[in-house]
Formats: sequence, structure tokens, C-alpha cells
Amino acid sequence: MENIKNILFGKHVRIIGFTITALVIMFVIAKVTFINKLELNKAIKDIVPNLEVRSQLIANGVTLQSTIFADAEYNLLAKDWIEANAQPKFVVFLDELGFTQWEKNNSDCDDFAKAFTVFLKSYLKKLYPDVASPAVGEIYYTQKTGGDHAINIIVLRGPKGSTTIGFFEPQIQRFVTLTKKEIESIFFISI
Repeated sequence: MENIKNILFGKHVRIIGFTITALVIMFVIAKVTFINKLELNKAIKDIVPNLEVRSQLIANGVTLQSTIFADAEYNLLAKDWIEANAQPKFVVFLDELGFTQWEKNNSDCDDFAKAFTVFLKSYLKKLYPDVASPAVGEIYYTQKTGGDHAINIIVLRGPKGSTTIGFFEPQIQRFVTLTKKEIESIFFISI
């Protein structure tokens, strides 16, 4: 009986079990990393001139009266790639900066928006040093509830090659929807 117990639950079986578990974990990590890398490889080849970014903003009702385009061309990233890859890492980035909550004049809406812009641009640059910057920046607009607010705007590559605009609220780390009136109230953009 002791020999059977040793064969079924002995030291070698435990080592094999641990080894198989470790191999499965490494395989899953490698596969997820490979899939994310494939998605990013596809995204970084989607370079457009800033004129296309301008056209997309105008087509979505954004006025360009006070708009700064810092680069000649931009990468259009997919919203789902940002949500699955960059967004979780942005939370860690905010924590490292000490931006855990809103504070008047120190870590308020414009500081969070600037932080996300810097984060997304540097995150992509770290992965691919020679690619164009993503089309992300800060906007300032009047909220439907009143009061001015700063969030991020991202020109995205949508399904089937379409171009869309996304609004990202960096204080809650997720995409949000602005009303038509809020979009029309945008009074400053820096991309």
C-alpha cells in the first residue's frame, strides 16, 4: 500500500505536477503577449497625416479654433487594444505619480488628462521606439452640468478601417460619451 501511495503521490509526481503547472502558466503568458503584440503590430502600421486627424475632428462636430497639432503624423490605435493593454497599466502609472484622487490645483482634471497623454505616448514609444505618436491629447470643454473640464481625446481606428473619436476620462480610467452640446463646447485641443 505504501508503494502505491508513493507512486501516486510521491515526490516525483509532485515535481511533475508543479512543472506542468509552470509550463501552462508560461504558455498562457506567452500566448497573451504574442496576441497583444500582434494587435499592436497591426495598430502601429496605421499611420495617418495630421490632416486626416483634423478631418475626423471636424466630421464629429469639433471646432478647431484653438487646436494644436504637435506632430505631422499619428498612429491610430484601436479602442479595445487601449482598454485591454494600456488602460490597466495607466492605473499603475497614476499610483506611481501619487495621483490616487482629485486634489484642487495639484492633481485635478487637467493634470490627469496630461498624465494620460504622456503615459499613452511613452507606453507606445517604449514598445516601439521608431513609430509615430498615437493621436491622443487633452481637450477642455463645458460639461452639460456646467463648469469646464479637461479629459482626453483619442482618434481611433475603428472596425473595418473606419476612423472614430474616443473620449477618455482619466480620473476614472475609462472611455466616456460626450453629448453633442459638450462636443460643440470644446474650446481647446492639444494633440
